[in-house]
Amino acid sequence: MKTQNEPKGAMKVLLADDNDDFLLVMEELIKGQGHTLLIARDGKQAREFLEEESVDVIISDIFMPTLDGIRFHSYVRELMGDRKVPFIFMSGYDDPYTQEAIEDSSIDFFISKLTPISKVIEVLDQIQSSITNVEN
Repeated sequence: MKTQNEPKGAMKVLLADDNDDFLLVMEELIKGQGHTLLIARDGKQAREFLEEESVDVIISDIFMPTLDGIRFHSYVRELMGDRKVPFIFMSGYDDPYTQEAIEDSSIDFFISKLTPISKVIEVLDQIQSSITNVEN
């Protein structure tokens, strides 16, 4: 859902991560693409944002304090019901817990934190394009 201040085609992105350096890079990237950004430091705070805000896409780390990304993803799917908000997992880890999450059929996207920024932009553009096509 767009606010009056957002440019046409801009998305409202919820980013959940506990790494300050990663948040700074992603903030610059997402805002640089003209999108609105909500930042949560863990899954619990992200969940609280969703109780108050409607978003177009969610980007979440897998390993976070309080409520990890896997449990947050389950909460989002339950909360949203039929309204499917694209969910992107990003992680710098390649461990069994992460691999299990990636193989889950309900995961929309997984991007390694080692992936070039151009790929992240490509995925966001793909999501933006699909949202724009639905709205038209």
